Amino acid sequence: MTKKVRIENADTSDHKITVQTWVKGENGEPDKLLREDDLSSPTELGEFYVWSDQYLVVVEKEQS
Repeated sequence: MTKKVRIENADTSDHKITVQTWVKGENGEPDKLLREDDLSSPTELGEFYVWSDQYLVVVEKEQS
């Protein structure tokens, strides 16, 4: 079943997050990074999809 989820950068600091969308590998292949979406502004909202072969990873973006 496909699920639509929302992820918000709910922190008001200047720390940014990245949402990575991954697809599970088949036949022993490694998982593949499909895309990366930055949520850079406080209260910025992103909509993403997950299902049995696709998942999300949320990471704090390195400060530059």
